[in-house]
Amino acid sequence: MDSFGIVFDSPNGYTPGQAVTGQVVLRSFEEISARYLKICIHGAAHTKWSESEHRHRDCNGTDESYTEIVNYSAEAKYVSGETVAWTARNGMEKLPSGHHVFPFSFPLPIDCPPSYEGFHGHIRYSIRVELDRPWKFNKKEREYFNVIPNFDLNYLPYGNMPIVMKDSKDIGAIFKKGLVIINVSIPKQAYASGEYLPITIDIDNTSKRPATCVRAELHQHSHYNASRNAGLFCTHSSYHEHHKDETKRVSETRKNVKVAAKSQGREELRMKIPKLAPSFQSPLIGVEYCLSVKVDTETSLNNTLHVEFPIIIGTVPINSAQTIPEVVPTAPILLTESEPSSISMIPVFPSARPVSTVYPPAVPDTDYSSIPTIPVFPSARPISTAYSVVPETNSSSIPTIPVFPSAPPQFGRTDSLPPAYSGPASSAPTDNDESSFGQPPSYEESMSVTKI
Repeated sequence: MDSFGIVFDSPNGYTPGQAVTGQVVLRSFEEISARYLKICIHGAAHTKWSESEHRHRDCNGTDESYTEIVNYSAEAKYVSGETVAWTARNGMEKLPSGHHVFPFSFPLPIDCPPSYEGFHGHIRYSIRVELDRPWKFNKKEREYFNVIPNFDLNYLPYGNMPIVMKDSKDIGAIFKKGLVIINVSIPKQAYASGEYLPITIDIDNTSKRPATCVRAELHQHSHYNASRNAGLFCTHSSYHEHHKDETKRVSETRKNVKVAAKSQGREELRMKIPKLAPSFQSPLIGVEYCLSVKVDTETSLNNTLHVEFPIIIGTVPINSAQTIPEVVPTAPILLTESEPSSISMIPVFPSARPVSTVYPPAVPDTDYSSIPTIPVFPSARPISTAYSVVPETNSSSIPTIPVFPSAPPQFGRTDSLPPAYSGPASSAPTDNDESSFGQPPSYEESMSVTKI
């Protein structure tokens, strides 16, 4: 086997609700003895960490303390499916030499969270292919792909409003040097990767020491949930639920200044937002951001003033020329049918591209008597074969679509959090479940037209 790999049609990533499409490419200069070729999709969140817990026990009437290492872990599955792209008939068929292409298409759920890598957990999506070979180890390959949600900041309430924070301090420890007041402002709260975040710092220095430095740091706060009993995370129970937090600096900028004693000054900083995972909340992992601005003074102790801003990171930047729709502070934005929605609708997946030879997916209990037999290819020269792979829809493995608000709420308030992603639903109605649907309309009702 000369080469065996997975190629995605969209290497930069996919959005929730979109179809993950690509090809499994196999090239061989010899015939390959194999039973089947299977393609699988998998996407899940996983958290794991260990903690030391001090415990006591009775040892021959003596209270003895000891340390126990406790492991916490959890997993939430968001997408899972497989399809057999090729199978041997009666166990006698071989893959001929040449170039083989097996296209695949798997739909993503509309509510899956973005890809994320953290110290105590991750959210990963992958395509795995396995070629079953008799009397040999199976040939396996796995490729990861990114899921990037369409988090449009234009529909975020208050996302384009400026924020001002204030701090004051009588600097010095024992011998006070005087009062310093700072007013820090940013033009908006929501940003996308690649944008610049301008920071304005007004310093009112009434102390006896100058201000010497202004600095800003963007922090990423990750929150992890897990349970002591490893297994599938259950959102309906908080028994044995534990939390772990992680904070890391993702960007920083600083500037040396000199605002003299008994004077005032204005300083400006400019920070570029790096490529980051958007703000989100899910049952196991949540990510939010905070901007920390500090002003240092020329004293040895108690010399730093500090303010913090909650920052929301999205994928679609705010258009400054766009008019912000009016909203009621305690209610989400309601979009009319004529207004665009920030939540992507499920696209219509195109059919597979034309191929020279089409093989249906292997489905259990399927009558293949009406399917044409596989053509016999000459072994004298290599061939190029394409296989169409369209997985059968399994309603029990795909979560139902949750109800999303008309706009992502604002970060930092109880009624304004980053977009939340629900876990997979426990079940979905099957095609034979008539109790979930009403009676079909009559012919006259279906042909009637309601006049507006």
